[in-house]
Amino acid sequence: MLGTPGFHHLHLNSVDPQAAIDFYTRQFPSTRKGEWGGYPALHSPNDVLILFDKVDRPPPTEPQSAIWHFGWHVADSQAAVRNFKERPEVTMRPLYTSDEGGSVLISSDTWPSVGNTLGLTKAQIAEARAQGVQPLHQGGFAYMSGGPEDALFEIAGDYPQERFNHVHMWHEQPF
Repeated sequence: MLGTPGFHHLHLNSVDPQAAIDFYTRQFPSTRKGEWGGYPALHSPNDVLILFDKVDRPPPTEPQSAIWHFGWHVADSQAAVRNFKERPEVTMRPLYTSDEGGSVLISSDTWPSVGNTLGLTKAQIAEARAQGVQPLHQGGFAYMSGGPEDALFEIAGDYPQERFNHVHMWHEQPF
């Protein structure tokens, strides 16, 4: 019988693969620079690779790529966000919390979700406000971008080990 399949690698186009790998090893110290199958690679501690193809021009951002972003588990997401905010080579991406323009940098700094959702509807926000619901300020996810291609990546925590975790694909109407 075959073993359970696992995720092996993600391919990214880069004008400077070594600079991209250096960027990610600075952001995620559990990773290391390497090579696989002749490609420059970033090795994650859970044996997932990011392989880099050298290209002449940065990947286009419009139209949207099939890959929306990729993500990492971190041990302490609140601490990770504080650290990323201090890094000039990283741009934090806000999560919008209301029609009035409110935003946070990490999901656990706003009202907790209800059920298996990533956010609240207008009605749920009104209910949370009325009930005095407070943010958890623990765990959560955050988005940021950086590196030679300004790639979007996500962190999520709180998990036992920093590691590559997922790839989210883009679709205009996912449901």
